[in-house]
Amino acid sequence: MISQSLVRPNRSIAQLFSATVISLLLVSPGLVHAANAAIDPLNEQSQHLEAPLAAPLIGVARAGSVLVGVGLHGLIQRSADNGKTWQQVSSPVSSDFTQVRFSDANNGWIVGHDSVVLHSTDAGATWAVQLDGRKLLTLLNDTYGKRAEQGDEAAADMVQEVSRAMGTSATPDVMPAPLLDVLFDANGHGFAVGAFGMIVRSDDAGKTWQPWIERADNDRRMHLYGLAQRDGIFYISGEQGLVLRLDTRLPADQQRFVKLDTPYTGTYFGVTALDHLLVAYGLRGNLFVSRDDGAQWQQLNTELSSSLVSIIEQGNALIVVSQGGQLVSIDRDSLQVTPLADARVGEVYAASATETAGSLVITRFSGAKVIDIAQAN
Repeated sequence: MISQSLVRPNRSIAQLFSATVISLLLVSPGLVHAANAAIDPLNEQSQHLEAPLAAPLIGVARAGSVLVGVGLHGLIQRSADNGKTWQQVSSPVSSDFTQVRFSDANNGWIVGHDSVVLHSTDAGATWAVQLDGRKLLTLLNDTYGKRAEQGDEAAADMVQEVSRAMGTSATPDVMPAPLLDVLFDANGHGFAVGAFGMIVRSDDAGKTWQPWIERADNDRRMHLYGLAQRDGIFYISGEQGLVLRLDTRLPADQQRFVKLDTPYTGTYFGVTALDHLLVAYGLRGNLFVSRDDGAQWQQLNTELSSSLVSIIEQGNALIVVSQGGQLVSIDRDSLQVTPLADARVGEVYAASATETAGSLVITRFSGAKVIDIAQAN
């Protein structure tokens, strides 16, 4: 039996984001829709922002020589000059976005609230919907409903979970599961993950999806925040010390995410998978590394007190970015931690590399900003 429902009314949505980000989602000057209960973000394109209105960005990623940032109410911005200037890109929906990722210089994905997944094949210049809360609801009911009719008890439990989740949806036909990360490998295999243990998989770059909620050691339906992959093996990070690894030793139709034991019981907002180095990071500057694919872990003292939001590869170094704008560098070989100058940019939601070595682009309430790692001022 499934021990927990997709719905956990005693848990606050504030656990999905920092208090500041939550306030952005509720009240966003310059971005808030007109008061109209009939507005459907899945059927409404993003509104164009007139400069110099603030453009709160939540996620950012690099696509070759282009940078793409995403934010509230369907906001997508694009920079072709290493972050010096940004132009808004049209979005087919006005849902709040949480993350953007690219698998190469052209193919990228955006995820967000209302279970939205958008796809771009032209470095973020245009975007199309691949999945949303309506399509996901149909997918869940069809997939688990058919299995339940064939006597699959676990599938029948999932049908009940979906039904209970829909009881909390503000829109009767939209699955209320925010997606918080998405990642594809070079072969078009990938996952999107999110709140209440939501996992969906695609093997054709997002054209079709398969629910994987029950194929993970996450019966309590912990929120899933981050994805990483190395050589076709995917990792997921989440609440209460949860780190999952895809077990590819099993036949394809039996593969699942297995739990890795970690020494931390707080939230991991992200995970990074490199050759011979697995990194999990999260609340209050906590960062743990493993040289043996999660069998043993070592805590690194970052001397950072705020949550860690991004890790960026810069040569042999890993640049760790905190929500408070502090930076440290970790040597991949020695694991030595070197403090860097405080970026002094206020609260940071995400970071990405640029084409220029030694610089990063970070996202904030007031939009994106490029910072120099050496000077960080």
